[in-house]
Order: sequence, then structure tokens, then C-alpha cells
Amino acid sequence: MKIVWYLTIVLRLKRLFANPKDAKNLRWHATERRCDRLLHHPVDSMQWKNINQEFPKFGQECRNIRFGLATDGMNSFGNLSTNHSCWLVILFI
Repeated sequence: MKIVWYLTIVLRLKRLFANPKDAKNLRWHATERRCDRLLHHPVDSMQWKNINQEFPKFGQECRNIRFGLATDGMNSFGNLSTNHSCWLVILFI
């Protein structure tokens, strides 16, 4: 049996930006972070800077959301000869 739980992203993002405290935290990287050339936040990484250079309009808007995707698979019964497995997929801000 395949089960997929889908949580709507758009409604969750609207709720995050509707709350002033969360909205401030979502813009923290552009307004309140220290710029001392040390890696304190993913905004200091080379990947973040490469995205800003590749897509300058996207990088200029501090309210744009960047997502990370993580997956992890496992064989639920510990038998490698079975043709089914479980995969967890997480999308995070």
C-alpha cells in the first residue's frame, strides 16, 4: 500500500508571513545578521552566493524562500531481496 501525506506549502507560507514574529525571522538573514565573513548562517555559504549571482532579482528580495530537500530510505524488514522500501522526504525552509 502506498501512502503519501501532502501538506500544502502555500498555506503554510501564508501563515508564516501572517505572524509578525515569524515574518521577522524569515527576513533575519537580510536585515539583522552579522557580516564578518564567517559562516554563521547558510546565507554566508558559496551556494547561496552563487544562486544570488545566477538569479539577481531573486537574491534582491529578502522575502523569497529557499527550500532544502532531504530524503532517507530504509528497508523496513531488513531483507535486501524485497522489492519494497520506505522513503522519508522532508522539505524544509
